[in-house]
Amino acid sequence: MWVARRPLGIALLGCVVAVAPLPGQQTPAALLRFLRQTIGLDSAQLAAVERGTAVVKVLGTKNQRDVAVFGIITADVPRAVYIAHLQDFQSSLRTPTRTRFGIFSDPATAADVQALVVDQDDVSEVQDCHPDACKIKLPATEMKRLREEIDWSAADPQVQVSAYARQRLLEYVTDYRAHGDTAMVVYDNRGNVRASSAFAALLGESPYLYEYVPSFHNYLATYPRSTLEGLSEVLFWSEDRLPRLKPILSVTHLAVYAPPELSGVTLVAGKQIYANHYFEAGFDLTTVIDRVTAAATPGIYLVLLRRSRFDDLPTGLFNIRGKVIGKLRDQMRADLDREQATAEQALGH
Repeated sequence: MWVARRPLGIALLGCVVAVAPLPGQQTPAALLRFLRQTIGLDSAQLAAVERGTAVVKVLGTKNQRDVAVFGIITADVPRAVYIAHLQDFQSSLRTPTRTRFGIFSDPATAADVQALVVDQDDVSEVQDCHPDACKIKLPATEMKRLREEIDWSAADPQVQVSAYARQRLLEYVTDYRAHGDTAMVVYDNRGNVRASSAFAALLGESPYLYEYVPSFHNYLATYPRSTLEGLSEVLFWSEDRLPRLKPILSVTHLAVYAPPELSGVTLVAGKQIYANHYFEAGFDLTTVIDRVTAAATPGIYLVLLRRSRFDDLPTGLFNIRGKVIGKLRDQMRADLDREQATAEQALGH
C-alpha cells in the first residue's frame, strides 16, 4: 500500500528512529510530519491526538480488494506496563465483539477448542458447498469431506460440524507450526486463493519491516524457520460478531517483539492464517512508541495499521464492501479507546 509519495510504514518507523519525543504534549517533529504529510491529518486531528482522543482514517490502497485503516491514540502508561498487559493474552484477547476465543497450547490439544461452536447459519450453508459455489471460505477437499462425513439426516448436524471444525483446526495449527505458510489454507469458495499468497502480498506492501527491522520481517515471512530472542507469540482462534455482518471465525498468529535496533519501540504483528468469511488475508501492525506526558511521566503513542484483503464483494446496490470498511473503521476507533482505558486503569489512573 502506498499513500502520498512515501511508503506508509517506512515513514512511520523512519520517524521513530529519527527523533526522540519532546517534553510535554508536543508531538515529535518527525512523527508530526508523518501524520501531516503521509496520513493527511489536519491541525484539529493532531490536537485531538495529544488530548488523548483516538484518530482513525481509512487509507487508499493499490489493490481495490485491500483495505487499510490507520489509527493513533496516546496512553499515559509506560510502554513496559502496556506490553505486560498485552502479553497477558487470556485477558487482552477478550473484546466486546469477541463472543468466543481459545489459545492454542503447544502442542495443540482438544481443550484449546472446546468452546468452539459453528454458527447455525454456517452449518446450513456447508451442506451444499461446492467449489466456486460456497458462502463459507473452505478448501474444496473440506467441502467434499463435510458433505460425505456429516450425517445430514441426523438431528444434530451442528454438533457434528462443530466437532469436525474443532478437529480440523487442531490439525491445521499443528501443521502450520511445523511447516509455516506452506500449510496455510487454500480458499476454493470463489476461485482458487492461497491464503499464503494473499498474506505475502500484504507483507510485501509493508517494506518498513524489511528496511528497519529485517529480523522481524524475516521471522514473519519464514516462520517457523527462524527465531528471535525475546519474542513472545500466541496462536488463537476467535469468533467475532460485528453488527449486521456474519460472525467471523478466524485463526491468528500474534507476535510481540522489541527490536534492539529501535530503542523505545515495541512491535506487535497479527497474522491471519484463516477466516471463514470476508477476508482472504489480514496483517495488523501495532507500533508502541515511548512518549513523555504533560506531567513529564512515561507514556506511549499507540499506532495501528490494519491491512486486509477480502473477497470481491459487491459495491452496487447492497455495497457489502463499503459496509465492511465502515465496520473496520468503527472497530479500530473502539479498540483504541478500549486499549487506552484498560491500560490506564491498570496503572490506577
